[in-house]
This record gives sequence, structure tokens and C-alpha cells, in this order.
Amino acid sequence: MLIALSQLNATVGALEGNTEKIIHAARAAQSRGARLLVTPELMVTGYLPQDLVLKRHFISAQRELVFGRLCNELAMPALVGFIDNDGDGHLYNSAAHIAEGRVQHIVRKSLLPTYDVFDEWRYFKPGVNREPLEIDGHRVAVTICEDIWDDEYEIKVVRQLASAGADIIVNLSSSPYRQGKQRRRIELCSKHARETGLPLLYCNMVGGQDELIFDGSSIVVDGRGRLIATGESFGEDMLMVDPFADNPELEDTREHDGSAEIFRALCLGISDYFTKTGFEKAVLGVSGGIDSALVACLAAEALGPQNVTGVAMPSQFTADISNSDAELLARNLGMPFHVFPIEESVSLAERRFVENMGQYHSGLTRENLQSRERGKILMEISNDRGSLVLATGNKTEYALGYSTLYGDMCGALAPIGDLSKPQVYQLSRWYNQWKGREVIPQRSIDREPSAELRADQVDPFEYERTGPLVDEIIVSQRSRHELLGLGYPADEIDEAFRLIRLNEYKRWQAAPILRVTRKAFGSGRKIPLVNGFME
Repeated sequence: MLIALSQLNATVGALEGNTEKIIHAARAAQSRGARLLVTPELMVTGYLPQDLVLKRHFISAQRELVFGRLCNELAMPALVGFIDNDGDGHLYNSAAHIAEGRVQHIVRKSLLPTYDVFDEWRYFKPGVNREPLEIDGHRVAVTICEDIWDDEYEIKVVRQLASAGADIIVNLSSSPYRQGKQRRRIELCSKHARETGLPLLYCNMVGGQDELIFDGSSIVVDGRGRLIATGESFGEDMLMVDPFADNPELEDTREHDGSAEIFRALCLGISDYFTKTGFEKAVLGVSGGIDSALVACLAAEALGPQNVTGVAMPSQFTADISNSDAELLARNLGMPFHVFPIEESVSLAERRFVENMGQYHSGLTRENLQSRERGKILMEISNDRGSLVLATGNKTEYALGYSTLYGDMCGALAPIGDLSKPQVYQLSRWYNQWKGREVIPQRSIDREPSAELRADQVDPFEYERTGPLVDEIIVSQRSRHELLGLGYPADEIDEAFRLIRLNEYKRWQAAPILRVTRKAFGSGRKIPLVNGFME
């Protein structure tokens, strides 16, 4: 039984476009001799459509495509992810088995995730899935994403379907990328296969959707749990496999360089964000520092350097080497570059303030004024030239509030907002090595970091210590007691907790952050603004 796993790039809400992708995939699969096409979870709607599912006309429109156009135009039998409903108005994350011009069966997802970025209980009711489907002479256990991630659930969907006589397990999935996720998926699929003695085929979504990045990387394991096929990472692909044939075990060719994998993920997140929102061009501030340099490289790779404009905005505190390194970066990347000095407009704003309110009470006011003047320039270019601003802050800075609202935080997307400062350095070094030349000036990597908002300023953190501490708090959610046990000094712990708690309101107003870790700032982290819990 030759099966085609088609990992496709869906766009949430693009019902006709997503349906067209399914039809094209079916034609391609049929021409290659496949007997069954498998698509990702919620392929018709895109994942996750969030409150679009509360619109009755959205539900009816996607159902009409499944029961109408797909039934009429699919060239072969297929399992298609969509949203089903019942007479009581309940919605179900479902898979339709379409064959011979009609929907033969509907399978409803049993296990609904509610952790991190997932909130399926808000929208869906769990289904009951106890019987395999008869497809092309085989008893196929159709599961949907979380149905195989059953460690924390009493219901064991795979085990139930295997006991009911299934001879193959198929999983329609929309599993977003994070570091280390593919290794865990392979382990999980292999475990189910070994326990049941059944081959397992896992078809995953690919593409960027808001803050999420879906990596594809579909998986096929045989009944002994051996990996026999994987799909492309970060690109559309079609895996053609007969899981009942005598397939050789696949050599593990996964990326073992975490930097390469993260870089590809972020490029996909950027390119799809722009493509799917109808934009082509980006603009960002380039300061000669490491963060803006890395964002510029990501954007140039994702969008093409001709579509990325770098803007240097020096003040009286900007070092000459910062200006020269910003220009050198732009020249190395081949992207347009402009210089907008800000000192005149900053001085004008300061005079206006003093005339009306007297001298500044805080030195931070003038520092933040510089950042906001830069943000204003970037938004001016964005508005006039139809480009989107990319924010350049990293996760460590966002956590500790070392960023300025309506200044360096402004933008439509924050590509490196889920990378710690040490990861930014690591990825920058990797990029130069990958390109085989010094694209990011080495001085930007070697220099002591500084916001250059006052004379002789350097960043107030030792990032090699502070970055991991922040990750322990945000990603691992360590308590003060646990951090003390890890060897962090009490004063550093208390200050980190204080700053993270103090700056929550800033992060609520931040640009969407591309997620590459287990816990990013975004929809998967919901912390109250008014919060009296100190750790």
C-alpha cells in the first residue's frame, strides 16, 4: 500500500488556497502510484484558526469545501484535516476520509492540548475514536496530533485502536517547531510502533503562522520502530512510502548543528510572515551591534537583501566604529543602507520639554528619547515605503526590560525575541562560518555590548551568566530555591525576578516573537500584569 504523506504549508483562513494545495497534492500522489494521500491536521483551515472558528460562516465555508469541492475533485482517496460539527453546535478537530466522490468516514480528535500555545478546549469537543477505518484492504488507525502524545492522558488512543485490530497507524499533525522537538517525535513514534508492532506514519504541517513555525519533518517508522523515512525540514515535501514493504532503516541525517536548524526556522518564520501578510520589504535599525546584525542577516536570507533596508541612526554617543560596522554589514549583505542622524531632533525634543516642564528628572528620559526617535524614523519609512519594521531585541533583553517601548521594541515582527543573548552570539559566529566569510563584522561580535545612549555606556549585564539565568526562570520556570541550588547568587536571582516581573507590561505590547524554545514570550506564556507573587 503506497501512501503519500504530503506536508503542506497552509495559511490560516485561506480556505480556497489550502484546498487547492490538497487537490494538487492528490494529483501528484496519484501520478506516482499512491493509494492514499495524508495531509496535515486542520489542513483546510490552517492551524490554529483560533477565534475564526467562532464564526459560523467560517465553519460552514470550510465544510462546504470538504463535502463539495474536495469530494468532487480529489483524484484519489485522502485523509484531510478539517473542522467537523454536530447538530448541537459542538466543533471537532477532525479528519475526513474522502474516497469515491464522498466523505466515507470522519475521525474526531480525542486528546485536546491546553498547554503552552495550545488552547483547543476553548474551541473543540473531544471525539471518541475506537475503531480503525477500512482503507484499501487495511485497517487504518487514524489519529490526530495529540492523540499520540498520550503520556499525560488516561485515554491511550493508539493502544485502543491497535487492540481493535488496526494494522497501521496514521497521524495528521500540526506540531510547531522548537529546539530538540524532532528527536522527541521520532522517539515517540518509535515507541508506539514497538509497543503495538504496527508501522506509524506521521504527516506534519510546514510553514510560518504568526509566532509559530511548523517544520514539517514528517516521519515513518516500521513495526519494529525503525525510522524508514523523514520529510524535508522547513519546506513542503511529499513522502512516498509503503510501510508494509521491506524498507531499509534510514540513517539519521538530522541537523546536529543546532544553529543551522534555528537559523532555517527563523528564516521560514520571517518569509512566511511577510508572504502571508502581503508584504515584500523590511526595514530595521542597524547599530553596529550584534543583535541588529543577526536580524539583518536573517531578513536578507529570508526575503532577499534587495528587500531589506538597513538604517543607521547615530547620536552624539554613537562611536565611529559603530557607524562603520553598520555600513560594512550592509555592504557585505548587499542591502540598501541609509543614515539618519538623530541628534538634532533629540535636542529639539529636549528643548521643547524643558520649556514646558523644566529639566528632566531622570537621565533615562533622554536615553529613551533617543530610542523612540529611532523608532519614529523606522515607522516613518515603513509607512511611506510599504515595508514592515523588524524589531531587533533578544529574549534576555525583553525579559529584563532592557528595551524601550515605542523605540527599539516597535515593529511588526521580532525574529530573535526567543533567542538569549548568548545564543545571538553563537548564531552570529555560525553564520559567518556558514557563509565562509566575515559578513557580520568580527568587531560587532567581539566588542562589549552597549546601547550607546550615554557616554561610556556598556550593558549592565554579564550576559554569559544572565542569559542562562533568565532561561532557567522563563523556560524551565525555576523557583528561587531551585536557582540557589544551581549556584546562582541570591542578589542576582532577586534582581532577575524583579526585572522580569516589572517589565511584563512591555512584553504585552511587543511585536510577535518567533518561537523556537519550549517557552517563548507570546501566546504560550500568560502572566498577569498585576502580580504579587515575587518568584
